[in-house]
Amino acid sequence: MNKLFLTSSALITLPLISDLLPKPASELQAIFIPTAGDPYDDKSFVDADRDTLVKMGFSVTDVDLKTTQGNALESALNEADVVFVAGGNTFYLLDYVRKSGFEPIIKKLIRQGVIYIGASAGTILCCPTIEAARQFDPPEIAPDLTDYTGLNLVDFVIIPHAQKEKYFERIALATKEMNDKGLEVVTLTDNQAIRVEGNNRQIVEVF
Repeated sequence: MNKLFLTSSALITLPLISDLLPKPASELQAIFIPTAGDPYDDKSFVDADRDTLVKMGFSVTDVDLKTTQGNALESALNEADVVFVAGGNTFYLLDYVRKSGFEPIIKKLIRQGVIYIGASAGTILCCPTIEAARQFDPPEIAPDLTDYTGLNLVDFVIIPHAQKEKYFERIALATKEMNDKGLEVVTLTDNQAIRVEGNNRQIVEVF
């Protein structure tokens, strides 16, 4: 049964994952994928999410999709109980998801019980398409990427950081574009996450 924990900000909401975990975090191996943050000079948001995993007790290993690909990537991910895909530029991330061979590997591992955690771009990646991110991330950062199909781990589109006033107009535009394509849109504030188990989904929130 697929288990996903999809966040806007893991720094805030990750403690709400406990019901999904088969054991205490201290007994679990987490693979942390920081790749989406590469285009940014300030990567503090990536570091903060990694630190949150460590503080919760996970054993954390970094795996970069730029430098670990194919069989080497599969070997690294096979050690995981949890795979955390951090935030950043969604188009850059999807480009390296394709180039590295990450998609078939992660889908197989999820079927085998590995828990997927996404933060921001790592959450959008799970949707049927990442097109909604065009309102927030410059797609030209990944000029080789022409197919914006996501991992299709959920059948709706997620837009994170929905509490930020500077994004309100862009969120409305992205929502209309996705609705016009027949896709449901779920917005998440940084205090919210979506917990998915099989066909069931639940929005959880830090108050």
